[in-house]
This record gives sequence, structure tokens and C-alpha cells, in this order.
Amino acid sequence: MDFYSPLGPMIAKATVPSTLLNHINKYADEVVAGHQGMEFVLPRSLVFAGGEESLAQQTARLIGRCLQRVTNAGIEEVKFQSFWVVSQFAGAPSPVHFHSGDISGVLYLKVPEISDQEAEEAKTYISGRQAGYINFLMGGKQQYSKSLISFKPRVGDFYIFPGWLLHGAEPFRGKGERRSMAFNAFVPYSDH
Repeated sequence: MDFYSPLGPMIAKATVPSTLLNHINKYADEVVAGHQGMEFVLPRSLVFAGGEESLAQQTARLIGRCLQRVTNAGIEEVKFQSFWVVSQFAGAPSPVHFHSGDISGVLYLKVPEISDQEAEEAKTYISGRQAGYINFLMGGKQQYSKSLISFKPRVGDFYIFPGWLLHGAEPFRGKGERRSMAFNAFVPYSDH
């Protein structure tokens, strides 16, 4: 697990096993068949299937590692509000937003082939890059301060961050689907 904290909130990045990706994608492939972009909630039966290797348990362990790094304390419980999948095609952005949980995350299930990738990657979020990067923003334009961090999506990358942290995904030019899974979770605070 890698940790990024340019200043303030911690963003954790982990890679999930292919078995978990295949499990989610198998279900999602059936739901999105014949559609050009959509969002849908994953059923609890899929989220909690597999005991200790379930999506819920693997995500809870990653949240625990992330919060251990931030607070130096363990967690007792993770309450998941929802897991959902976002399927997008060329030109579709995910505008800057925040989530309702204490902790949220984005797992990349599929990434498209970017047209003129070298030219798009030479640009930045501010200059209109259309390579589908995820961007996290905090603060404003303060002198000598970084307020934006961007990551190129890769299949299996799982970002975990505070639900209040502003983030969004750029549109992309290219072929194929950008498919991600997101979640919202609550971690009850304990001061002992």
C-alpha cells in the first residue's frame, strides 16, 4: 500500500487481487451489456460473498491499514453504506464531488485505450487533459502550495480517502470503457 499526503488528508493506494476484480467484473459485465454508460449499486450478496476474501472484508482491511497510518490506532468496525459501479465511455467526466461517508474509495475495474496518449499525458488537469485521470483537490491557489494531485487509472488500483475530499475523473478520448467501483463507509470514532 502506498500513501500520499501532499498536505493534509491521506490518500492510500493499494492493488487488489485479480480474483476480486474478476468477481466484480463478471457481475458488472452482465449489468452493463448493451448500455453506453451507467451507474448501479452492487448487491449486498456480492459485496459480502466469500467470507474473509469478500469485497467488504478486503476493503475493511485496507481501510484499517490506512487509518492505522493516519491515527496510529486500530479500528473496531467498518459500516458500509454502499458499493456501486460507474461505467463510462469517451467524453464522460465525473465532475468534482465528495462522498457522504467517513471513508470512500475508487477501484478501477477497466480502463480504456487513450487516443494520442502521449499528447494527452503531456497536458495537465488545468490545461484540459482528457486521459481519464482521477484528480484530488484541496484548498485553493495558495502561493508555494500544492492543491491538486492526479493519478493515471490502472486496473486493480484502489484509492481510499476521506469522504469529504474533493475528487473527480477527467473525460477521456479513446476506445473502450472506464469502469470503476466506489464505496462509502462509516468508521465509528473511539477515543480509547
